Amino acid sequence: MRVPLTTRDFLDRAELVYGDRIGIVDEPTQPAPSLGGLSYREVARRGRALQAALDELGIAEGERVAIVSHNAARLLEVLLAVPASGRVAVPINFRLSPEEVEYIVGHCGARVLFVDPELESSLKNVQAEHRFGTGEEYEQLLRFDVEPRPWAEPDEDATATINYTSGTTARPKGVQMTHRNLWINAVTFGMHMQVSDRDVYLHTLPMFHCNGWGLPYTMAGLGAQQIVLRKVDGAEILRRVEEHGVTIMAGAPAVWNAVLEAAADWEGEIPGRDKVRIVVAGAPPPSKTIARVEAELGWEFNQIYGLTETAPLLTINRPRAEYDDLEPEERAKRLSRAGVPALGTRMSISESGEVLAQGNTCWPATGRTPTPRPRRWRAAGSTPETAARSVTAATSRSPTARRT
Repeated sequence: MRVPLTTRDFLDRAELVYGDRIGIVDEPTQPAPSLGGLSYREVARRGRALQAALDELGIAEGERVAIVSHNAARLLEVLLAVPASGRVAVPINFRLSPEEVEYIVGHCGARVLFVDPELESSLKNVQAEHRFGTGEEYEQLLRFDVEPRPWAEPDEDATATINYTSGTTARPKGVQMTHRNLWINAVTFGMHMQVSDRDVYLHTLPMFHCNGWGLPYTMAGLGAQQIVLRKVDGAEILRRVEEHGVTIMAGAPAVWNAVLEAAADWEGEIPGRDKVRIVVAGAPPPSKTIARVEAELGWEFNQIYGLTETAPLLTINRPRAEYDDLEPEERAKRLSRAGVPALGTRMSISESGEVLAQGNTCWPATGRTPTPRPRRWRAAGSTPETAARSVTAATSRSPTARRT
């Protein structure tokens, strides 16, 4: 039997197994009314109400629903519910200029646009056929009185999300991720990080960025509680860890530098010591920073390497049992590398020095329509040298590699 791997699986399981559990705790301080604590059953119910609302608007399967928002429970709902209905979610970087946001909305062909109230003024000229704020307008849109139309023919190769790169050197590029890409990334990520229903995840990573690295799907499918953090602040992160018993977070090195600075003024024991594990990517942190995270915070340091185009997980570096007896400086040095290929990913270094990858998380297309899959792919991210060192240590040198 072959059953399509679709993102609907994650919320379906959350509702079935962990329906009565508080699944999402919304940011309490925001311009839109906070949703507070939502059980996974309520998250699923609201997701169906959103799908029914899109039915009423005439938004067909395969059509785009864009959202520009800071981290929020409603953004999580869009990521979970829109692709599950066969439509395509387009989370947009709220830090982009109005001109870039307007380009993305037009380029992806979004018929629906949701805008965070804080961004309403700056994005007032960005329009779509149907435009709503993510506060009261969003709530009034939801249709709890009817059941949504089911996805007619679920297809794991259908586009689930379009994630746009920052456009630092040219126009933003839209990366079409399939349900299969996102499903395998979420499950593989959860396996490598040993996520369970005992975890509490704090969203220190922007959800628009690679769909929050796919972790919203991981956490929902495994029943982990998700705490929404709207804006990064070192002291606030420590407070949320203490308040909610947070056990896992993800983000760039700058996030953890902010936490280290705040920890210096924290009264009492640092919350989460020997319980929290963090996942770091975006830039290779100095080994001294890694050592400080372990010594001053008592948190486990994990590093990954990936790209928007790979959903994003490519390599992972976790503290191994062999590291336990090492001196802190040596352990930190080993953890400063990007790691080895995740399960199901194959990587190599070409003779010209390109980092090549093959795996089920690699993107099939960019733009609005699928394009032929290239035979070679270059991982030209922010840490190519670090990745190359790690890959060289884990694979043989090869001039060719293909992505699937």
